[in-house]
Amino acid sequence: MRLVTMAGRLLLGALALLVPAARASAAEIPRFLTNIAPPYQEMVGDNLDGTSMRAFDCVMDRLGQRYQVALSPWLRAHEQVRQGLAQGVFSVAPDAARDTDAGRLSLPLALERWVWVTTAPAGAIPAQVRTGLPVAAVLGSNQLKWLQAHEANVDGAARSGAQLLRMLVGGRVAAVLMDEAELASARREAGIDATGLTIAFERYMPLGVYFSAAFLKAYPGFLERFNAQVPHCAAANMALSSAERRTALAVAHKVRDQLLADPTVLPALAAAWQVNGSKPVQQIMMEDRRYQAHRDQTDDPLVAGLRDHPLSAALYRLRAASGGMVSEILLFDGAGMAVASDPLSSDLWQADERKFSMTVAKGPDTAFIDNIAFDQSTSQFSVQISFAVGGDPSAPSLGGLTIGLNIERTLNGK
Repeated sequence: MRLVTMAGRLLLGALALLVPAARASAAEIPRFLTNIAPPYQEMVGDNLDGTSMRAFDCVMDRLGQRYQVALSPWLRAHEQVRQGLAQGVFSVAPDAARDTDAGRLSLPLALERWVWVTTAPAGAIPAQVRTGLPVAAVLGSNQLKWLQAHEANVDGAARSGAQLLRMLVGGRVAAVLMDEAELASARREAGIDATGLTIAFERYMPLGVYFSAAFLKAYPGFLERFNAQVPHCAAANMALSSAERRTALAVAHKVRDQLLADPTVLPALAAAWQVNGSKPVQQIMMEDRRYQAHRDQTDDPLVAGLRDHPLSAALYRLRAASGGMVSEILLFDGAGMAVASDPLSSDLWQADERKFSMTVAKGPDTAFIDNIAFDQSTSQFSVQISFAVGGDPSAPSLGGLTIGLNIERTLNGK
């Protein structure tokens, strides 16, 4: 269903041939615009490639949707979408999408990882920003817009990442904010030794596809179908880095150890498993459907049993003590049935999810770190870390524990 060969991407020399001169109609092949922004969109030989490009192509492939892609400067791309000359632009941040009228942004195809870079000792960056010391970012970047919106003391802007780092080591500014993906190449171009730099995570920025209102009206339900495929196609782009995994796992281990210090946890799991382990799967699935249908009814026995379990209060205390780092905690037995949770779990049965198959099913002391998830309604990023709990090393686990982390708060300590 793709317009051209070579994995749905256009040869750079052929771009002009495939750009229609007249306004595109809904009956024509949708046309999308992008710009070169490594590693999200970049030229590899004659092919348009990159992490966002591959994810976009994967989604359109799975939907059986033909499409065109053309290169355009960002401002011109948004103007063409506004005029109806293109049906969308990628990969753009939410702030950029708000500048256009009535369209909608997809789930993220990739994430920018914003980091502070300074020559000061570790731990000094947040203090520098709070005390109003001069900072900088690349001209026209999402980072510069964010700094200006947060009333930082922005002392000029660089035209490239390399120039930005030269401003830093030259002492013109105290810190710079940039995309981590750009840092290594900018450092090499500027000839700056990495050992003299201190790096600290600030935040993620989701990069999605902005679809025009006219396109979404002509293709009812398209955005919902597109978003349903994004987790499959963008999974590699939503994984924690090795350093991020170590930080998140350390926080989750601390929460787990605090919970398991409670002598009532393992007996409660064993008791729940004894009851639920004897139930047919059909009965468990029926209870799960009933729980989901009545989750807002506080007097439903299944809902009340989970909400009022003594361990749910313990989970609440752990979450409250985390300072916002922990967003959810769920304890489930060896049959996959939720025993306690805070806040109230969206479903009762966990055995059909990876949090179960990658932990409880593998035996005691196994851990599973899921990919980053983005909640568009709250603009928050979260990661679930799950552990198998209890049981003899040679026997199945008594159950499992899932700890949801607000990953931005976890990584920057805010």
